[in-house]
Amino acid sequence: MDMILNYIDQHMEPLCLLFCSIVFAAVCLLLYLRERSRAAQTEALVLGERGFYRSFAVNRQDFFMLVGRSDLHIHYISPNFEALTGLDTERVYADLEVLRSLVEPKTARNVLKELKAWDQTRELKLEFGYKAYGRKRERHGCVSIEPDKDRYLVVFNDNTEDYEIRSSMKRELEHAYQESQAKTDFLSKMSHEIRTPMNGVLGMLSLAKAHVRDPKQTEYYLDRAESLSQFLLTLINDILDMSRIESGKMELEAVPFDLFEVAEKLDSMFRNTTEAKNLFWDVQMQDFDVSRVVGDELRLTQVIINFISNAVKFTPAGGSVIVTFRQMHKIEGKLHLMIRVRDTGKGIKADFLSKIFRPFEQEDASTAHHYGGSGLGMAIADNIVKLMNGEIIVESEEGKGTEFVVYISLPIAEGEQRVPDSWKEMKDTAGEEDRKKAIEEFTLEGVRLLLAEDNDVNAEIAMEILEMEGAVTERACDGLEAVRMFEESPENGYDAILMDIQMPNMTGWEAAAEIRKLQRPDADIPIFAMSANAFVEDKRHSMEMGMNGHITKPVDYDEVRRLVGEALLK
Repeated sequence: MDMILNYIDQHMEPLCLLFCSIVFAAVCLLLYLRERSRAAQTEALVLGERGFYRSFAVNRQDFFMLVGRSDLHIHYISPNFEALTGLDTERVYADLEVLRSLVEPKTARNVLKELKAWDQTRELKLEFGYKAYGRKRERHGCVSIEPDKDRYLVVFNDNTEDYEIRSSMKRELEHAYQESQAKTDFLSKMSHEIRTPMNGVLGMLSLAKAHVRDPKQTEYYLDRAESLSQFLLTLINDILDMSRIESGKMELEAVPFDLFEVAEKLDSMFRNTTEAKNLFWDVQMQDFDVSRVVGDELRLTQVIINFISNAVKFTPAGGSVIVTFRQMHKIEGKLHLMIRVRDTGKGIKADFLSKIFRPFEQEDASTAHHYGGSGLGMAIADNIVKLMNGEIIVESEEGKGTEFVVYISLPIAEGEQRVPDSWKEMKDTAGEEDRKKAIEEFTLEGVRLLLAEDNDVNAEIAMEILEMEGAVTERACDGLEAVRMFEESPENGYDAILMDIQMPNMTGWEAAAEIRKLQRPDADIPIFAMSANAFVEDKRHSMEMGMNGHITKPVDYDEVRRLVGEALLK
């Protein structure tokens, strides 16, 4: 034991030194490792910050330059300059004027003007369109120039996307404002256009009552009231058409019809009027090898009638109105058609041509006074043709006349295509002329009619007018009663049924369908809707429910007589 203690005593100092050395080395190693980790973290942070700032300078849609104030010498241009402008950086370092090539001369002059007017005490901002060198698409940029003691900091930002968004929002706002203003104007004009003839109707009726003891004067006032009422009805129909067009609810029919028959109808409609006004009138059919197409005959005819009516209205005696139908091409089962209405009238002012299809637009304030019209016809015609995927071309010269041309394509109808040399050959085919004459001469004398009408005033008016025509009428107050009365009647007890649509207990459509289901020989009796439901879909539904025709209110009793005659003279 003593020997061990002596050994330790003799070697204590070296052992302590060895232990301390080991501990010191361990501490140094730990400090080194910690510092190395800290250095690695710092280096990573620096590299990350460099990458961030580099991406800020390169990837964003902007660049910046430092320009000397005294000599306009460029001291620095950020790396993404060339990517944005397409210009070589060295060229710009050599000559600042190279930047002019990015903008139009007019834009460069405006920028220079702004720079000269700048007081250099505050930041200057400029916005303009530019086109990168060698690229076609025009872009939009914003430059801000901030003055320093010795330099200008010029920052350019390509804000094309923001600019386009702002521009789009501005256009949409302007469009919304225009639509709102147009609706306000439309309501104002509509109110004026309705009140004017209504005032005339009421005034003429008052005068008729005041002159009731003078039959001739009373008849004059009543004729005037009737004429104004017809104009008012036309105006209301036009307004309803415009409303449905603007709401996207106007529907077009797609049924077969004959273009030569359309031409014949137009000739019958306008020949007497043009002859009375001493106008040369002609309807021409050119280059046709098909005649039957599929589309909305009523709406297409409405468009052409509008153009012809204006032509006749604005053409003085001795002039001419010529309507031309021409087959252009046949492509993939469709007939490409041109319809032209040409007149030698007063013509249209050049500044009005661009506004001719706007609602309620008329050439001047005197037009409505001298020629009549609501100013809606052209707008309706334009929209109908657009619904048909067609186009209207207008050419006019003041004092020489006007030409309206419609280009549309319609599917060619299936089946036999009978193409005469002229529409005039359509008039007398297989006794058709004799039948037309018989219908024109047809009267309601002795015709037995069942009238289904829930409104007492309408029923009273209809029954009195029909009985004045010689008809024998019975009334049902709703659809259910109409079905019962027909069931209880003897076979062929009625010749035809006039059926209102909107009635309590059972609608006219439902009543017609029930009558068609009855097991009796006369269940195919002619049934005509007589309703204020005046839209295409209403007429189509009447046909689907088994009716023979659809008469709209206010009722034209000449039309009632004609339709009943057509049905009974088959």
